[in-house]
Amino acid sequence: MIYVIIVISLATVFLLTRLCSVKKEVKKIGKQLQFYNDRKTNKKIDMALIDKDIENLGLEINKLIDLHVTENRLRVRFKDEHKHAVANMSHDLRTPLTSILGYIQMAEADNLTAEEKNELLSIAFNRAKRLEVLLKEFFELSVIESSEYHLKSERVNLKEITFDILMSFYDRLNEKNMEPSITMPETDIFIISDDSAVKRVFENLMSNAIAYSDGNIRISLEEKDSMARLIVKNDAHSLTEEAAQRMFDRFYTVDQSRSGTSTGLGLSIVKSLMEKMNGTIIVQLNDGELSIVCEWKSVA
Repeated sequence: MIYVIIVISLATVFLLTRLCSVKKEVKKIGKQLQFYNDRKTNKKIDMALIDKDIENLGLEINKLIDLHVTENRLRVRFKDEHKHAVANMSHDLRTPLTSILGYIQMAEADNLTAEEKNELLSIAFNRAKRLEVLLKEFFELSVIESSEYHLKSERVNLKEITFDILMSFYDRLNEKNMEPSITMPETDIFIISDDSAVKRVFENLMSNAIAYSDGNIRISLEEKDSMARLIVKNDAHSLTEEAAQRMFDRFYTVDQSRSGTSTGLGLSIVKSLMEKMNGTIIVQLNDGELSIVCEWKSVA
């Protein structure tokens, strides 16, 4: 009987000690969470490995902290991008508007010939067309990025689209004396996506390559490991790695010049459309050659 009492006593002492240790650990975790919530520390939860369930609780709390940190960073980044976009939009609207008004006012002068007036009005018209493109692309990007914007799901022939877009760029390529190198598969490549979105992506990539290539352009379409890849390459010897990684930022232009025809939104539209299509897009810069790779899951 005495042995039973001793065993029960020892078990009771062990359980009480265990309970006190667990309570102490829970209190410690609670204190750390209080410090974190009060912004007194950014440190994750530390815990003693005395209980598997307590350990799992600490791990899940740390995962939640990681998610909070990630979401906060995204929120800050979105806020900064929004401010930057508004500032750039204001600048890009104000500059051509001021310019247009200036040329129109000069054209109203009485001491100008008809030819001089027509030249000034022509410049004003071209500036107005650029402003129209800017507003159209900004609106398009805003629509694409909205949660209400949905793409169609249809069987799309990438090879057929690639040929069609290349033919539509024949005149622009000819004006630049460019003869693009084209690599196509013998068979058709199909994906499930939105036909118009795929065309818009390729059109913007071609426009970017033609505008900024300091050599020639290379286009290839391939299928590998059940993935379809559209690759647009162009010579870009003056392009830096930092500039290449910022190409998809809103309003970003490589030369930072406001006098050209680029709105800095074309590649942002490409990225947003690729995300909506559940595709991927990456930029690579190797030995002065810029590669933009669009990838979709292919279907039979």
